[in-house]
Amino acid sequence: MRTGKMKPIASAVTMIVLFSGSAAHAFTAGDYYLPVSAEDKAITGDIQIDDFSIRFEAGATMKFSELVAETFEVDGKELPASVYRVAQPADPALKDGKHLCGNGDVFYIVYWMALPEQITIGVFTGDKPPRNDAKSCKAYIYKNR
Repeated sequence: MRTGKMKPIASAVTMIVLFSGSAAHAFTAGDYYLPVSAEDKAITGDIQIDDFSIRFEAGATMKFSELVAETFEVDGKELPASVYRVAQPADPALKDGKHLCGNGDVFYIVYWMALPEQITIGVFTGDKPPRNDAKSCKAYIYKNR
């Protein structure tokens, strides 16, 4: 019985080893997300995100300079997350000229999994890394494509 449960884990480890050896990052199916709400769809559209950048449907890309934290407080709970510093802070125009934040340049992008198969992306202005979701300029919710 144990060997039946081990096979999927061994296969997953094999896939990680095969893909992580590549010098150039290629997006995988898990890197593409669809907005959940009509408002998010109207602003960002579909996104692609990885450890290096986020790309929006209208073509704007924001590159990350570093990962500054791997946890983030959401509604008073510490969650696994990726807190990225944006290499060149900006408030890019996205679909139909709408802006990612609308209240200044985005210095940090944070994403976490709130529900299975769904991520939340928070965008933050200011030059200090955010510690929680209380001061996000805007938050967007996406599901796996």
